[in-house]
Amino acid sequence: MATRTMTVRGGGRPALGWHEVTIKKAAFDTNTNDSTFLDIWFNELPETLNMRVYEAFDKAGNEFAVGGVFRFANAGITTVLDGPNGEKSVTIDDNPNGLRDHKLNVYLYSDPKNSKYSRVLKQAAPTVFTNEVEQFTEEDVKYWMTRAEDYYEKWVKNGAPTMNGTTGHTVGTTVEPVKTVEKETATEAIPF
Repeated sequence: MATRTMTVRGGGRPALGWHEVTIKKAAFDTNTNDSTFLDIWFNELPETLNMRVYEAFDKAGNEFAVGGVFRFANAGITTVLDGPNGEKSVTIDDNPNGLRDHKLNVYLYSDPKNSKYSRVLKQAAPTVFTNEVEQFTEEDVKYWMTRAEDYYEKWVKNGAPTMNGTTGHTVGTTVEPVKTVEKETATEAIPF
């Protein structure tokens, strides 16, 4: 008989809930709809379990989703300028290599489509740290965790539509028949 060597990976599925993790690597990519996203892998999680964050912009054109990852990971800050009313203008180098070895709190949940798989929520929370822009205390970390959990409950848990161009389950709508009004009189209130 021959001697065999094999590698046994991990102890199964990681526990659901919050994990403080260290970023192993990150990379930008685009999907077939030309939407840009950032994929992030972690030292403490299997290679197959990554976090994907799509770019999202506010009405003024400022990107905040990927920027939030860099903010919460305390990564990429190149310039900080003081502004009016205690505001700060921050320049961030969003090279994904700048995320390596930085820490985040990430939320693992059971995939609503197939409960035997875990997923990493696209909304992270910071760890406790202070930099030249801001400070995150234990209380701040709890606040951001609660916001992420609220997002999970409202938009992810039951497969509701998400903001990154994909949907979970099909959401049906009921259309009520249009009621017709035969004739309006001058004494009726204007409906606006």
